[in-house]
Amino acid sequence: MGSVTALTMHEMQNVLAIIRESAGLMGDILKVNSRVDFKHRPNMERTLENIASHVDRGKNLLEATSRLAHSPDDDMLEGCDLAVYARTVAVLSERLVRLRGAAVIFTPSPSALPVGVGALQVLMAGYRAVQWAVGAGTKDGEVRLDLEAGRDFHVMSVRPPAGITPDPAGVQFLASLLEDGRVEWDGTRLRLLFPVRKQD
Repeated sequence: MGSVTALTMHEMQNVLAIIRESAGLMGDILKVNSRVDFKHRPNMERTLENIASHVDRGKNLLEATSRLAHSPDDDMLEGCDLAVYARTVAVLSERLVRLRGAAVIFTPSPSALPVGVGALQVLMAGYRAVQWAVGAGTKDGEVRLDLEAGRDFHVMSVRPPAGITPDPAGVQFLASLLEDGRVEWDGTRLRLLFPVRKQD
């Protein structure tokens, strides 16, 4: 499944590239003929901007899905970069959160955060944490996903939207995805602790 998904993602990247190139060509034609005024120019320009923004969004989704597909690979089983895979969690959970009436706000790390936990486990724990954070439902608000660098553990923090109190029983399930003592909930912020991967 991972191999097929990865190959399909690469094909979809090609599809998006053709759409981007075609939209770019249309934009170039409009620029070259900028003095030619016609009724539908504003609509065409807005449409091209819309295409460009959705192509960028599609590329982010494909990249995240490709990372998900490759997460069980042999070289990703013992460790990964938490900075990369937390961003992947944010992208993959955007629709889930949007359907609950909220938005994901991800604060990236300025540097790599190597952890001694496989990529798939990071994705599973992170996605479930975000899912848990909006489980009670919300009409608006933000799920905040942040990273903290540490000496022994790097941390992925998930803050539910203001006014939302997720089911505390869900913390036990999240704890089952990681080792004992690596999930902390203080009533406002959930912290997932991942051991720092020591460099050889």
